[in-house]
Amino acid sequence: MSEKSKEKKHPADKMKETFDKLNNEIKTLGMILGVKNNENPAPPAASGAPKASDEAPKSEYHKEVTAEDKKARKAAKAAEKKARAEKSQANKAAAASGAPAQKQEKPQKSAPKPSENTEKELIEERDRLKKETEQLDAQMEKLIIVEDNKVNGDLKSAIKKSNGVEKNVGHVHNVIMPSAVTFDLPKNQVKIVASASDSDEGVASEIESTAVSQLDDATCLAHIHPAFLTLLATAEMEKIPDVETVCIKFIQAFKEFLRDWSTEREKTHSDVSTYGHDLDLAIRPQLAHLTQNGHWPLPFALGNTVRLLKRTIKRVEEETTADCEEALQQYLEDTLAINFSHAYKAISQLLVRKIRQFKKVVVFDWCPVVNYVLLDAKTQISDMQLSVIDANNGGRGTRHVQSFVERGYNVKYVTMKGASWASQDGAVLILGCSAIFANGAVAAQKGALAAVLCANHYNIPVIVVAEHFKFIDKGHVYQRVALLGRQNIEVIQSDLVSAVVTDLRILGPTSAPAVLKAKALTDMA
Repeated sequence: MSEKSKEKKHPADKMKETFDKLNNEIKTLGMILGVKNNENPAPPAASGAPKASDEAPKSEYHKEVTAEDKKARKAAKAAEKKARAEKSQANKAAAASGAPAQKQEKPQKSAPKPSENTEKELIEERDRLKKETEQLDAQMEKLIIVEDNKVNGDLKSAIKKSNGVEKNVGHVHNVIMPSAVTFDLPKNQVKIVASASDSDEGVASEIESTAVSQLDDATCLAHIHPAFLTLLATAEMEKIPDVETVCIKFIQAFKEFLRDWSTEREKTHSDVSTYGHDLDLAIRPQLAHLTQNGHWPLPFALGNTVRLLKRTIKRVEEETTADCEEALQQYLEDTLAINFSHAYKAISQLLVRKIRQFKKVVVFDWCPVVNYVLLDAKTQISDMQLSVIDANNGGRGTRHVQSFVERGYNVKYVTMKGASWASQDGAVLILGCSAIFANGAVAAQKGALAAVLCANHYNIPVIVVAEHFKFIDKGHVYQRVALLGRQNIEVIQSDLVSAVVTDLRILGPTSAPAVLKAKALTDMA
């Protein structure tokens, strides 16, 4: 027991050895970095290692010393690991031969306390090593930054502030990396222009955004007016039955949006000369929200309404912002009056004269303009008989039945199973539509084609009712559109239709291009 206590080293001696090792490593690191230290000359190199001359380049000496240092560290780690293993085995053997009894015994002699001079020397040595470590860290950081700037000259400018001062740079595990890098981008706004045709309003384009963060999609609610949020929510709840109602609600929502947008523009004292351009950009996120960022196209009739509205916006040239808003509000009021009130009256005047000749009318599904004509005709023709064909029992055709029953009129109601009987008993089939294409084809609700074929079988004329904004210059149909969901639309060829009644006149279905030209609904207008 006494021999083992003698072999144990004093704690102060162990600490001194640790400082000596740390001092040697710092001096070696200083040699690697090429730092000259007159007070603490570097230890002599090993006999097998080549001596570095003053004329030799630093890079070559750096490589040789680094390789030797790595080998020395690996050897030291291996020796230390081996020593720990041997010590562990010795402890296990001692424990097996009666070590518990020795553990209970306390050493009779305590370790000698270090003298005051030894403690002072250790403290001074520690402070000196700490200062040398800080100096070497600063020199290493400066050296690596200089070398890195030589290789990547453009990196330094990217890490600068707007005033030209570099950002704080810290090192983590000897790897230099920026602690906080920010790019000072311009404060003005930019325009993101997406490729889209003027006639396709379902795709969002020229969405105004900031340069710092772009919109992931144009459905971001922060840029959407509450009126358009309400419109889309109403449509998703399936409370909008037809395209006419969609157009009316859109115009009402846009009137509210225009009023708030113009008020905000007056507060900022924006230039009135850019009123039309800025408003055109402002409504694009609203349209993108309605179409779910262009996922579904707008209904054909609403697409024509939006196209004419945007053309009017771009042509607004007034002296003040209030005048511009007043001009657009008046245009929206005129659109509501012309497309709906006046159009319904004009169609009713033309069609009631035809109904007088037939008396027995058959209708399919629901259409507000057809319902307006039927109620107007019933007040003028007391002996008129009405039969309603519905696609499904309790479908949208019940709206016709309800409107007639509320006024005390008789009406017959059948589903598609009774379409043949209703056509045989009727004299004319009046049909609403969603759109009329340039080739004369009619887009109507699913099931309308079967009703038209029954009417043709019994030699009954088919009259289609359509306002002028339902004429489109396209030749295809979408199975699903925005705000109306899955309409289940089908196309009726022009040769199955006898006539089309519009708010302009009664004409053949193949005369659709004339209406497009008269109302400037083509893309070339």
